[in-house]
Amino acid sequence: VLPSILLAAGLELPRQIFVHGFVNVSGEKLSKSKGVKIDPSMLVDKFGADALRYFLIREIPYGEDGNFSEEALIKRINNDLANDLGNLLARTLTMIEKYFSGSIPAACEITRLDKELMQIGGETVGKVVEHFRCLRLGEALTCIWKLINRSNKYIEETKPWNLAKEEKGKKRLGTVLYQ
Repeated sequence: VLPSILLAAGLELPRQIFVHGFVNVSGEKLSKSKGVKIDPSMLVDKFGADALRYFLIREIPYGEDGNFSEEALIKRINNDLANDLGNLLARTLTMIEKYFSGSIPAACEITRLDKELMQIGGETVGKVVEHFRCLRLGEALTCIWKLINRSNKYIEETKPWNLAKEEKGKKRLGTVLYQ
């Protein structure tokens, strides 16, 4: 329909059109007659626009059909945003505040674990940029979450809470929190 209107108005046709797939609700197609619907305003009020956007990008690959349920949205918010990202940020920022008065310390001695995390971080940036260029937003998020998960594992491996107990561990603690 849009190309017909544009042609009739003497306007240039778009060079590219972005089209999303169908969104099903709990496995059923949206339908007025069956009462299968989604109220985006209610979802935004209840969960926030960013959480809803995150879910849709993470769960429904661009251009493909996808399934929506409030249960899946809650699960994704809890698992990814609260547990993975929330834990990483809360632990890191709390320790930076507690042990370094809120200033990010400088990195000192770099170990194999530090180099590995730095390499994954650098690779992630390149992959995310490429996925964004190709409109593969869900794949970009998957790459970001691999880095978040690796960062959480890094914290478990380096045990900064133990480093903080020893005066000689203070430099290493600074490097860990910097990373």
